[in-house]
Amino acid sequence: MQSLLRDFLLSYCPAAVRRTLPPESTLRALRAATWSGLAQLLLALLVLIVRLKSHFVVRAQQLAPRITGANATGQAIIVVIVTLEYLIHPLSLFLLYLAAEGLVRFIGGLITSEIVPTLLVSLGFRAVDMFSRSRDRRQGASLLTDILDHIPDGRIRIASPSTKAGWNASITIGINGQWFEVEQEEAGPPPRSFIYILRPAPPGKVLRGYQEYAAPSVLSASAAKERSSNADVSLNKK
Repeated sequence: MQSLLRDFLLSYCPAAVRRTLPPESTLRALRAATWSGLAQLLLALLVLIVRLKSHFVVRAQQLAPRITGANATGQAIIVVIVTLEYLIHPLSLFLLYLAAEGLVRFIGGLITSEIVPTLLVSLGFRAVDMFSRSRDRRQGASLLTDILDHIPDGRIRIASPSTKAGWNASITIGINGQWFEVEQEEAGPPPRSFIYILRPAPPGKVLRGYQEYAAPSVLSASAAKERSSNADVSLNKK
C-alpha cells in the first residue's frame, strides 16, 4: 500500500525527483500519471460546467429585464458575453488550467508513455531547490575568511567573500590600533569577489563613523597561497 501511494505521488513529480527517488514500479507510476490526468481533466470540466450553469442562472435573473423582447441575435450576444465573463474569472481560469494539464498528462502517458509532472509541483520543487542553493552559497561564503595583504604606502588590500556593510569614504576602520579609510572598492574573482583598498587615515581626522575590523580572523595573502598549495598536494597524494 505504501509503495502504491509512493508511486502515485511520484507521478506528479518532475523527472529529476524520480531519478533521485525512483518509484517502486515505473509502469505503475506511468499508469498513475495517465489515469490521474484523465480524472483531473474530467473533474475540472465537471466543476467548470456546474459553476457555469449556476452562473447563467444568476445572470439570467439579473439580465431578465434587458433580455425580454430581444431577438435571437441579441440573446446570442448576451450568452457569449456571460460565458466570457465566467471564463475570465480567476477560479475559472484555474479550472481551465487543471483541465488542460490533465489532458496533457493523459495524452502523454497514453500515447508517448511519458510521465508528465504537474506544473505546480514542479514549481514547488524548483523554489525549494533555488532556496537551498542560495542558502548553501551564503553558508559557504560565511565559512571563508578574508585575505589581508599589505601593499605600498602603508595601504592594505582586503579580499572578502561578502560585502562590508557601511564601508565607504566617510567610515574610519580600525585595524590593530591603526586607523584606515576606504580608498577604493574593486570587484575580484570568486569566491572573494569584494576587494577593498584601505589607506592610512590622515592625522587629526574627524570620526564621522567608526568600525573595528577583526584582523585576527583574516589570512595573509602568503598564508592563503600556502594553504591552497597544501590542499593541492594533499589531493594529489590521494
